[in-house]
Amino acid sequence: MKTSRLNKDIVIECAMELVYESGLNGLRLNKIADRLDVKSPSLYTHTGSVTELRQSVVKRAMEDFREQLVDSLLGRADLCAFIELGKTWAAFAKSKNAFYTVFYEKEYIDSYEKNIAAFLRAAFDRIFTVCDLTDKELIQVERVMTNYFRGHAESFAENTFNETDLVSDLEIIYNGIRQNFTKVSQ
Repeated sequence: MKTSRLNKDIVIECAMELVYESGLNGLRLNKIADRLDVKSPSLYTHTGSVTELRQSVVKRAMEDFREQLVDSLLGRADLCAFIELGKTWAAFAKSKNAFYTVFYEKEYIDSYEKNIAAFLRAAFDRIFTVCDLTDKELIQVERVMTNYFRGHAESFAENTFNETDLVSDLEIIYNGIRQNFTKVSQ
């Protein structure tokens, strides 16, 4: 693919394709250069180091993930919103597993907190409006859900986890949250 106007977006898109093929640790500037039909040194202008490129690629994947989560909530509320959010989360974990599994690695956790966890807490605040969750409780809900999906990442990637089980689990989690956090008026 010869490109006449090389820019950072083109390089990142190419890098993301390579990550899907060989994982984040397989990302190399020479592979990107070969694919774009350019010389490796010309990539440094747009990417910086390989470490910077990896961070940019993971950040872009997190942004894509967040956008998909946002879209899953449109026009939905309560249990329906919770289930659609969960199904979207699982679909991303399945289709973009090369990225999904690195979201939780130590070097990307700050980016995850800014790009995903903060959004999830806001989404759960909206989904569980009736519970009037405190910030601490929203963090607990976000951690429960993150841990659930982290724990099942391999099953999603291997397609050994079916949607019926996912929806059942999500209903149980949703009802448990509602039961544990609903304030009783006095």
